[in-house]
Amino acid sequence: MQHQGDLMINADLIIKQLQCAVCINEFNNPFLTKCGHCFCYNCIEEVINRYHKCPLCNLDLNKTDIFKNNQINQIKQIIDEQRKQQLNNKVSNVFGDQTTNSFLPDYKMVSDMFKNAIQQMYNIYESKYIDAIDEFKARQQELKIDYTQKLETAKEDQVKEQISNNYKEALRQIENSFKQLKDYYAECVYKTLEQFKCEQIDILIQIVLPQQNTQFPWPFKVNNRISSIAEVILQYFDQKNDPIQNFDPSRLKIIFCKPQDLYKISQLVLKQDIDIISQQYQIYPMNSEIFLASLGQVKQGSIIVVISNINLKSSQPKECITYKFNKDKLVDYFSCQQCKIHWVCQTCKDFCHQGHQLSIYRQQVKPDWACCYCVSKGFCKALNKNNQ
Repeated sequence: MQHQGDLMINADLIIKQLQCAVCINEFNNPFLTKCGHCFCYNCIEEVINRYHKCPLCNLDLNKTDIFKNNQINQIKQIIDEQRKQQLNNKVSNVFGDQTTNSFLPDYKMVSDMFKNAIQQMYNIYESKYIDAIDEFKARQQELKIDYTQKLETAKEDQVKEQISNNYKEALRQIENSFKQLKDYYAECVYKTLEQFKCEQIDILIQIVLPQQNTQFPWPFKVNNRISSIAEVILQYFDQKNDPIQNFDPSRLKIIFCKPQDLYKISQLVLKQDIDIISQQYQIYPMNSEIFLASLGQVKQGSIIVVISNINLKSSQPKECITYKFNKDKLVDYFSCQQCKIHWVCQTCKDFCHQGHQLSIYRQQVKPDWACCYCVSKGFCKALNKNNQ
């Protein structure tokens, strides 16, 4: 539209023309082909290496047929600078024009700190979300190219149908993955707004318990102490419906471990060679109130190995009904064909006769005495009345 003699153009119309047809992102180091099409250098180089053709018109191409597009590159730089200025203006509008306020110097300093913090938070979330969108589009495009290539080479209808089904399923998985990522970013932004602090969305620590053959991620926050790990471990096993028995953090220790050293350290922990570990790594008690961030070792992919001596409910000895006999409890009894006995209690069926062929013998019996023939016949491996 016309405005005071100047032509005003919707910037989105131009920006859409600055997208690479291969990765569906804005040009990164744009190069022009001899057939007049423009792509990111890395994108067109990869296509030429694989197919030796232009992705848009199928003209034969080699690396000598592409040239740096300096004009498009300059236009993109101008747009990037304008975006940066626009972002700064958005943040400035939140606090107003700081040059015209009547704050005292100390209060202005605090205001500037908040402004800078908001701008940094905004930059982080927006840039990472844009990166996620770009990656999503790139994965879609890569999948489409692969699908088209396979479909062109397929000859049988049955093969083509299978290729199409595989493509649809892979596309669905990518879309579901991106939806989960969107939900995660939304959750992080809301948390940040609620607490008015920049959430640590990028840092995940891996907690490894070699003696339990367990490893799981832990989203790290700057206010976490070493002692926080104990609660994290408790919650993890509670969620697995396998709670820890008699947990004592004061008897546990942790070490920071490099990914390439994880196997070696895990083996040393399993062998309980603590002296050898202490010669190479700093060992910290788990009940320590030291802030993890103050150690300077908490980075993306950091590994914390727990030197543990914990007992899970699943690792506790199994108890035959004869161990703590309850005369008011109804019991199911089973027969074991391999051992040729009847009156086998539920615990012994699952623990002592695992893998055997069993059948129900009596259901919901109320025994008069501590009866389980697995014990009396000498088959019982669980805790029972004879090994109390």
